[in-house]
Amino acid sequence: MKNSPYISRPTKAIISKGNLLHNFAVVKNLVGERKVMVVLKADAYGHGLIECAKLLKKTDYIGVAYIEEALILRKNKIKKPILVLGAVNSSQIKEFILNDIDITGSSLEKLIQISKIAKQLGKKAKVHLKIDTGMGRIGVQYDRVERFFSEVFKLENIEVVGIYTHFSSADTDKKYTLLQYNRFEKVLKTLSEYIEINNLLVHIANSAFLSNFGNLDLKDMVRIGLMLYGYSSNQKIQKRLKPVMKLETVVSYFKVLEENKYISYQKLFKTQKQERIVTIPIGYADGYSIEFSNKANVFINNHIYPVIGKICMDQCMANIGNGQAYVGDRVELFGEKINLWELCKDTNQSPYTVLTGITQRVPRKYIK
Repeated sequence: MKNSPYISRPTKAIISKGNLLHNFAVVKNLVGERKVMVVLKADAYGHGLIECAKLLKKTDYIGVAYIEEALILRKNKIKKPILVLGAVNSSQIKEFILNDIDITGSSLEKLIQISKIAKQLGKKAKVHLKIDTGMGRIGVQYDRVERFFSEVFKLENIEVVGIYTHFSSADTDKKYTLLQYNRFEKVLKTLSEYIEINNLLVHIANSAFLSNFGNLDLKDMVRIGLMLYGYSSNQKIQKRLKPVMKLETVVSYFKVLEENKYISYQKLFKTQKQERIVTIPIGYADGYSIEFSNKANVFINNHIYPVIGKICMDQCMANIGNGQAYVGDRVELFGEKINLWELCKDTNQSPYTVLTGITQRVPRKYIK
């Protein structure tokens, strides 16, 4: 974002490198000797893929969604092991192998293709087997693994380095998460009939699982996304984390409106008395969701004020009551003073959607 055409905008996402490293240290403390995979997909949840990768030098692994993200890291001289967590496009298999990028093996058919291409290249493809224990997304069904295992380990030029699954509801549904966990345990038992499991990297825990099921066996490695950026559904852990991103801008306009005046589209807010209104130059095109209309708060001059009216594409308004605010005064939308969990409350948003939704129109500024 250093070359962003919007660099002069007062609206910025302030990224604290110190807080990122702090959160990584918290995770390391929680998991002990286990390996850590930092999940940097979606531009590191909006925090900057390259910048975060270069900063997190002590991670054991990097996880991304697509090979394009992995190739960006390789081109920027990131040499850590990288696992692409998504399904593999057949046309990209060669790029995986030539750039030493780990592949998610989610079907026998695709692994056969990978084997053939790896053999043609005279190289081995590194693969993590993906098991679907109840997410219903990609991966071999947990109750159909016997044939899969019986064939996979016969394939030439395939190096199976890991096996993993993903929990769908570790922060909301304990019973279902335990069901998935037990299914995976049975899968590992079946796998042990074909290969020595101690030679594999077994990983199951995402941020939600670590937050809520840390008493269970976390296996060999944890995959950390949201916690890395400062958010956990476990309140005790949340108190130890620090938000990495702060979204801020400045007041762009001030006016006084009399009683019974409407504000923004669809007349979503009507003044009940004389009101002091500030306009803020950020909107849903920047990732500040329209869901926050009449629900969010902002922090200006040591006070919290409500956002009023519908969030516009490029602007929104706040009611400062009897407070003081002038054009150019700093406004925090979330981060230090405005809690992101609270901001998302009573909306269809979550820290995941907000952080990854901050668009490239908002320049990132990195601080210590």
